[in-house]
Order: sequence, then C-alpha cells, then structure tokens
Amino acid sequence: MTASAHHHSTRSTKRQVIIETAERLFAEHGYDATSTARIATEAGVPSGLVFYHFATKLDLLLAVVQERPAPSEVLRSAARGRTVRGRLRAIVATMAAELENDRAVRIIVFREAQGRPEIASRASEMFADASATVADVLAGADDVIADRARVRTAAELVVSRVFLDTVALGQVEPATKRHAAMIDLIVETLTSPPG
Repeated sequence: MTASAHHHSTRSTKRQVIIETAERLFAEHGYDATSTARIATEAGVPSGLVFYHFATKLDLLLAVVQERPAPSEVLRSAARGRTVRGRLRAIVATMAAELENDRAVRIIVFREAQGRPEIASRASEMFADASATVADVLAGADDVIADRARVRTAAELVVSRVFLDTVALGQVEPATKRHAAMIDLIVETLTSPPG
C-alpha cells in the first residue's frame, strides 16, 4: 500500500469510526444532548477531525442516517418463495432482523424526524423504498390475484407494522409469530377474488 493510499484508508476509517460513535451516542442520548466533543473523545480522534469530515453536527447526523444500505436489496433477496404467504413470511422475518440489527439508526430517525425536515425526508424515502420493494415482491407471487393498489396497500401495512413493532415498541417475540394474523389477512386479501 502506498503512503497516499494508506493515508486515504486511515482517513476513511476514522470517518467511519466517527459515524459509528455518533450513531451510538445519538441513539443513546439524542442528537441535542450529544456534543461533537464527546463524539470525538469516544471515537478517539481530535475534535477538529470531526469537523474535517463534517462541516456541522447536522451533517454528521445526516451521514449517520443516509449512509445506510437501501432496504430494497435485502428485501428482494430474502423473498424468493413462490406464494404470497412464503414471501410475506420471509419479508417480515428479514425486515424485523434488519431493523433490529440497525436499531440505533432507526431510533435516531424515529426520534429526530419530528423536528428536522432533512431526517423526516430520509425517513419518508426509506418507507417509500421499502414499501415499493415489498409491493414488487408480493406482486410477483404465483398466487396473487389482487390489483396493484391492493398489493401496494398491503405492502405499506407490512412495512409500517414491522417498523412500529420492532423499533417503536421493541417487541421481542419472533416476527413471523407476532405478525401471523396480519400475514393471514394479507394472504386472504391478495389471493381471493374481490367481493
């Protein structure tokens, strides 16, 4: 590794450490109660390095929230079953696991979206992306006969409910068991003729 490449690697590693530390502290204490000095101290970097990477504390918050993998990739790969039921069970289990693994960021988004339009916008994008992906996955099931509007509504219900239970309510019961009635209702709605 050249000296320049090593310097760039170290710089990006320190940037990542700052983001990870900020994520943990913002989730534990809230954005307003967390100073950049505390982030720097706990990240083991000089205070100036925080501002080298992020012009403002808000820029750091936005990096914590925005530099996440899109939920669509994970959801698409998880739901390979042929039936609505199989796909829903996979989606619910995968979403709950992903939300639990990324719990700190979800808590930050849930808490900070109230007063920060930038975070509210990102939350809206994440919801729309996840809902569109779930709708696409469900629409591709062999046994779905519902129109696109019903499939989209079902997808929004799934995303909303799993997010609420996992992040806001902190449910610990397995997701597919906790959401069995919702899965049954959606299966019936999407696989039965209307009327």
